[in-house]
Amino acid sequence: MKYQPFDSGVLFIPACERWKSEAVNDPDQEYLGDMLRIRTLTRKGQALAAILHYFGLQPVGLANDADDDRSFDRIGNIQLQVFEEMLALTGEEYRLDWSRQDGAFCLWYRDRDHRRDATRDLLFVRTNTKALFGSTEIRNSPVHGFGLFALRKWSTGEVPCDRMDGQVLSHDEYEQLQVRMAPALGRMRHFFFMEWNALPGDMLLARPFRTSYSFINHSPEPNLKVSIDGTNLSLVVLRDIQPDEEFTLDYRLEPLPRGYFETPYSGYLTPVDLHREHGHE
Repeated sequence: MKYQPFDSGVLFIPACERWKSEAVNDPDQEYLGDMLRIRTLTRKGQALAAILHYFGLQPVGLANDADDDRSFDRIGNIQLQVFEEMLALTGEEYRLDWSRQDGAFCLWYRDRDHRRDATRDLLFVRTNTKALFGSTEIRNSPVHGFGLFALRKWSTGEVPCDRMDGQVLSHDEYEQLQVRMAPALGRMRHFFFMEWNALPGDMLLARPFRTSYSFINHSPEPNLKVSIDGTNLSLVVLRDIQPDEEFTLDYRLEPLPRGYFETPYSGYLTPVDLHREHGHE
C-alpha cells in the first residue's frame, strides 16, 4: 500500500456523526452486507478522476486502459488508507466502495455495537473461536469486518486443513433452525448461526460454533480454495502467502444455495463491473 497525501480525519470526521444519524433514520438507505451507506462521494458515470479529485489528488493521463489501471490502483490505496486512518481515529469501521444499486462511489459505516452482536467484539471473537489450523490470527480486515491473517509463510499447494467437520443438512433445514432458535440467543445469535460450507444439491456442511474458517473473507483473486470430495472438504493454498497477509477465498466457487445471490447480504459477491461502467469490454 502506498499512502496518499490526504487526511481522512479532516475529510470525514467533522461531519460523519451527522451523516450516520441521517442514514440510520432513513428507512430506504442502502446496505452493503452490514455496512450502511452514509455519504455519496461521486455519482455513477463520473470519471475515475472525480474520485481522485475528491481526495485532492491529480489524475495522471486517463487517456487509455493503462492509465485507468493506475487510477484503480490509486483508488485501492485510498480505500485502504481511509479504512486504517478512520479505525485508528474513531475505533469504528468506515469503508469506501461502489454502490450495488446505483454505481456511486460512497462512504460506508459499520456499527460495531457488541452489546447487540458478540461477533463484532474482537476480543470475544479471538477468545471463543476454534482455530481451524495453526499459525494464524484474527484481526481487523481492510476487506470486511474481521479477517484471518497468516503468522508465517504458507507455500503453494500446502493443505492448512485436510478435513472440515460439520453436520450435513439441507439449506431449508438450516434456515428453519435459525428462525426457531436464533431469537433466543440474543447477542450470540450470529456466533452460532453463521458458519457453513455449501455442498451440491442445496445441502450445507454446518458447524454449531465458530471456527477461524468463518473469518476468511471473499476475494475474486483468492489465495485459498475449498476442495470438495463428497462431503469431505479441505483447504488448499493457491499461491504463496506471506506473513501478515490475509487469507481469502472466492465464495462464488462453492455450490451456493439457490437464491443466495438475491439475498441482501450477497451484494459483495456481485461487484460492479467497473471497466464496463467506463466503456471497457
